[in-house]
Amino acid sequence: MSKRHRSDDDGGELESRRPHSRHRRRRRRRHLYVVLDDWSKGYSVYKVDVDGFDGDPDADLDDEAVRLPEPPVFRLETADYGRFGIFVAVGSRIFATHYSEDTNARAPVLMFDTVTGGLAVCPGVPAELCNQPMIFPAGDKVYAMGRSKIKMDARGESRKYLEELAADGEGSWAWSSSVDDRAPPPPFDVERARCHAAHPDGRTVFFSAHGDGTYSFDAGTRGWTRHGEWMLPFDGQAYYDGELDAWVGLWSGHSGRRGRVCSCDVVDPRGGGGGEQPPPAWKLAVRSHPAWRARSRFLSVALARMGGGEFCVVEWRSRRGVSEEELHERCLLYATTFRLRYDRDGSLEATDRRARAFTARKKSDEFEWSSMVLTGTWATTRRA
Repeated sequence: MSKRHRSDDDGGELESRRPHSRHRRRRRRRHLYVVLDDWSKGYSVYKVDVDGFDGDPDADLDDEAVRLPEPPVFRLETADYGRFGIFVAVGSRIFATHYSEDTNARAPVLMFDTVTGGLAVCPGVPAELCNQPMIFPAGDKVYAMGRSKIKMDARGESRKYLEELAADGEGSWAWSSSVDDRAPPPPFDVERARCHAAHPDGRTVFFSAHGDGTYSFDAGTRGWTRHGEWMLPFDGQAYYDGELDAWVGLWSGHSGRRGRVCSCDVVDPRGGGGGEQPPPAWKLAVRSHPAWRARSRFLSVALARMGGGEFCVVEWRSRRGVSEEELHERCLLYATTFRLRYDRDGSLEATDRRARAFTARKKSDEFEWSSMVLTGTWATTRRA
């Protein structure tokens, strides 16, 4: 894997000079945003300052767990909460949509900007995709992919769709189906899609699906390219890391080792010129997950990109001594920040690891722990 200097989102501290004034430093604060359905009418968005993490990531932090910062930065009230709520994060924005049991209803989309605190109403999910599609972020766009229950293809099967929600030059958001011709349907079983990763070219998204292999979608040409029968090694979303010049995500391997982070060479979006491309090289990171883990209490895990080459693994665990009936009501959120680098032997290693544990709960069994948005943003503060 090659290394490339990161030219954007590099974090750190900036200094500015002003005539006849002392130096002023700007420090970028890092925050993690977590969505919980912890109240009777809907969802809460919590803001966590990860710069305050000081725990040993390999220790049992259960007894040191603290409450998430109050009050929440935002609350979303919905009818029949928890049933079909979906949240995704793109940069500093959190997108929320909520599906009703009426499959013909157009699902509304709200956008909350974690930097400005603003709330915007985006166009609803296209009616063809209102049967609870998979909604996910990639690059600076939101995608919705699934099968329609109201439209069929030439073979009489439910039609597959991929729609893109993106901002235009004037800052308005629109779905691709409302501004141009729809893209050809995904050439794989959308219900078997396992992971996706945005290419650093800003226009291509890769997908891997069980039994179908790996494909990419070019948002510029609106076309699909097949790359091979192999699968990318990730579970869910992977992120591009400029310093590693590689994708980074959660490893999709052995279930007993869930939470391991891996990197993977970026695949050429041009394909193999008619033939299949060889699978990309990938590596498991050393020390990317806690050495201490109560496997029997493990619930779910997610990865967030914090910016500046930093990531955060968030793991949900049940508390010690909690009955099975209370598992969702009383849980722990373990958050560990780290950076990735290659050591002298070329192994991928997680460094600068710091952790903190929080108490958490949720009301609805329908709202999965893995559905909770995890997004990292930077807020610039000035110090004299």
